[in-house]
Amino acid sequence: MKTATMITAVLSLFLIVGTVHQAEAQFGKKAKELLAKKKGDKGGKKGKGGGGDFSSFNDETDEMGMTGEYFSISDGKGSGLRFVKEAEGKVVNELHYYDSNKKTPDLKLTLYENYFRKNQTKLFFNWRSASASSYMEVIEVAPGVVAIVGGDRSLNSYDEPIALDANRKVMDVGAKDKAALETWDLETAQAKVDMIIGALNSEKMAKTKKKLERFDVYKNYKGKIAFAKGTNYLRNGDPDKPTEKSSNFITKRELGETVAFKPYFEQPLEVSHPGAWFNITYEMAGVTTDREALRKSSSVYASNIPQMDDDQQYFMWFYPKVTINNSNNVADYAFLELLRQGQDTFQKGKTYDLKITVWAHKDGENIAAVATGTIPLEYGTNTEKLLFDPVDGWVTKVEDVLDE
Repeated sequence: MKTATMITAVLSLFLIVGTVHQAEAQFGKKAKELLAKKKGDKGGKKGKGGGGDFSSFNDETDEMGMTGEYFSISDGKGSGLRFVKEAEGKVVNELHYYDSNKKTPDLKLTLYENYFRKNQTKLFFNWRSASASSYMEVIEVAPGVVAIVGGDRSLNSYDEPIALDANRKVMDVGAKDKAALETWDLETAQAKVDMIIGALNSEKMAKTKKKLERFDVYKNYKGKIAFAKGTNYLRNGDPDKPTEKSSNFITKRELGETVAFKPYFEQPLEVSHPGAWFNITYEMAGVTTDREALRKSSSVYASNIPQMDDDQQYFMWFYPKVTINNSNNVADYAFLELLRQGQDTFQKGKTYDLKITVWAHKDGENIAAVATGTIPLEYGTNTEKLLFDPVDGWVTKVEDVLDE
């Protein structure tokens, strides 16, 4: 695929004709193909120029300083950008892109007004519709220099840019002055974009955290894990409003009974450890088990212990987890493996401290503990049946699975 003029490779994806459903289906596929092709780029090559003449745009002025002819780092060709504050008597704050001609824009992008007002960040965006997750952004990275960004974002995140989004990819760089392109490449622009988005999201997260501090549960449990007799005591409909009641939390439980747990974090994982996902370790009676280590130890555990790669954007888990849930007959196999290894140690009437640690995990390593909690588990009257019943005991079940 030939290198296109500035923005054209990405913008062409937005100009597909046909029915709405066909266009959006093609758009999503082509956007991913383009991103895949560009994934290994180290930097653009400066071309000899050519393309349309948009130099007349340089005679125009606007309060944002965006209007002008921009030359692509990919091939040196020119395209036009024009900032439009008002249209049809309304404030629109749009950036219009011209490549086909000088009269009709090929694409219109909208300013994130909140970020410009508070941070003077010039970030313009365009997405196809509520059903298409591919997007495009134009971000000013220096006076007269813009980064053209393409990627996919989750469908519930259209209203805000995503912090250090793994799929946010700088596709091209454009500059009003061709000489400025000598000091830019795609990697430099990518680093600047990541820094800009990181700063915006850090500010947003600080505001969110300030609101969370209004809730006693978050204020008292950040960096910790709360325990309950069931997941229903730890659920809420909005991760930014922890309305669960600490009076429903528990500080001890019978070994083998249902234990639900939920961690609360100082920062969302995508902010504190970009690119990481969650891992859990269980420690009790001298035995430690690790979900990620077990996932890689055998096909049996790989199929029964899913990777925990969601909720990185929140200050807490959206849904609590369980060591064991007798009501639904489910359990974390990493916890069951701890029970299996420690079964000869357990004694009736004794109490054992279960320590749970939630980790940021990346590149095969636990890089930082993000929440911890300990709950005493007593070997009580129901423990032997719950764990060692010859048919339905939890230890029996995990041993049967391992023996298959």
